[in-house]
Amino acid sequence: MANTKSRVLAGVADVLITYPVGGVAVDAGYTVDGVIWEGATETFDVMVEEETLPIERIILTETAAIIVNMAEASLFNIDKAIPGGLLAAATISIGGGAIKEMTVEIVGTTPTGGTRTITLALCTAVGTVSTPYQKGAIQVVPVRFEALKGAGAGCTIVDT
Repeated sequence: MANTKSRVLAGVADVLITYPVGGVAVDAGYTVDGVIWEGATETFDVMVEEETLPIERIILTETAAIIVNMAEASLFNIDKAIPGGLLAAATISIGGGAIKEMTVEIVGTTPTGGTRTITLALCTAVGTVSTPYQKGAIQVVPVRFEALKGAGAGCTIVDT
């Protein structure tokens, strides 16, 4: 098989946020630095005295995340990035809010020109949100969405 750039360059992707789960998906808009999908597995190595290598490896935890710096600082985007924020009309209240469960999808192009959809069917925002208010600065809304175990898989990756 010949090496070509087209097999490794995936191109742009859309980030869709559905809140509440089962509602209407909203495009998060432009991003800074694109969007990152991250999967991590923490394992435990089963060791016995007679062997120097593990005899088995057990999965302890799995994490699936979508990380995005949203360049459109709409109230919708800011609200979804703040785990406990509560959006009502044109005001976000912080403190006393409930964790928002939502669906987040990345829809982009595969290296072969098809469509790849990465879905966190049930997830929440986690971490810190900070946005600059400086002359000439883009007001970026950084967010990390992490999957929860719902009725199905925590994360799916589908090529069509």
